[in-house]
Amino acid sequence: MTFKSVFSSISQLRHISLFVTLATALIVSGCVSSGGGVSSYVGPSVSSATAKLSNARKSAKEAKLDVRTAKRQLRKLERNIARAERRLKRKRLSASRRDKLTASVKRDTRQLRSAKRAVRRAERKLARAERAENRASRSMSAAKRRQKDAERRIAQDKKRRQQELARAEIERKEPKAESRSLFSLSDPALKNVQDYGARVDGGFSLAAIPIQKVNKRYYRQEVKYRTSHKPGTLIVDPHGRFLYLVMRGGKAMRYGIGVGKAGFEWKGTAKVGWKQAWPKWTPPAEMIERRPELAKWGVDNGGMPGGLDNPLGARALYLFQNGKDTLYRLHGTPQWASIGTAASSGCIRLMNQDVIDLYNRVPSGATVVVL
Repeated sequence: MTFKSVFSSISQLRHISLFVTLATALIVSGCVSSGGGVSSYVGPSVSSATAKLSNARKSAKEAKLDVRTAKRQLRKLERNIARAERRLKRKRLSASRRDKLTASVKRDTRQLRSAKRAVRRAERKLARAERAENRASRSMSAAKRRQKDAERRIAQDKKRRQQELARAEIERKEPKAESRSLFSLSDPALKNVQDYGARVDGGFSLAAIPIQKVNKRYYRQEVKYRTSHKPGTLIVDPHGRFLYLVMRGGKAMRYGIGVGKAGFEWKGTAKVGWKQAWPKWTPPAEMIERRPELAKWGVDNGGMPGGLDNPLGARALYLFQNGKDTLYRLHGTPQWASIGTAASSGCIRLMNQDVIDLYNRVPSGATVVVL
């Protein structure tokens, strides 16, 4: 076998080996990419994006410094050339001095060309650094959005699990059809009696109201009610302990209420300025003076957050008169036994299940008449 044939065989073997290597690499990369397609890509974390952004800003800062340095050197050379050219224009100038200035101009001119190239390189480097900084900033924003979305999903899952557990606990504890057998089903007051059962609302577990202990006249019920006020108007009768939502056809939805103690009553015509579910409660300064233990829920401390123990209950409708807050509320209460009595500090309270129903029926801006 000649040297030429041996060399040709070795070359073929190398080509075959190279082909096998490339094919293997393509197969592996295909497998990896397909696996990556199955798993969801979440992108860089906030910490890694922060580190990249910090490095990019540092590089951009250094690039800006290089640009300033290059431009400073360029201006220096331009001043030296201009100074030398002015001196060459003088009439009284020795030959040796003229030669030195001429050589200086030539040398600075060459350096000037190099300085201009250095400035262009520095500016290109700065542009690249700024683009990298912008990319890092966008990556940082995307990472923060992903983190916020993940936290929101976790919070939603947690809330959903809590609601499922609370619902399961309610179904376990609540007796079946407890309230159905209290009275005859032909009684119109019992039409909505099942609504007073336990429920989950806004992540809170409202307990069932022992409706058999509440006077039947204070159950939510549709009644005949003739008035000159338009449908949708709320009429509060503190003396009868009722709140009427005027309906069409000479009817109204009647709710049992608790009213203010003597000396805390308010009457007049107002508007529902705004509504809030599970509202925050901030006791006024006058109440804090009477009950100093409420100071921890004052304005300076941000008020009492909404919840099962909040005096405003599950919903609150805030009454405004001539655009100003009257500090008078229609709100819920966990104290169902206070319905039909004068126990509040001036506001009108309803059972939580009733105030939720009223909240869903009455829009902001509705007229409220307190007799």
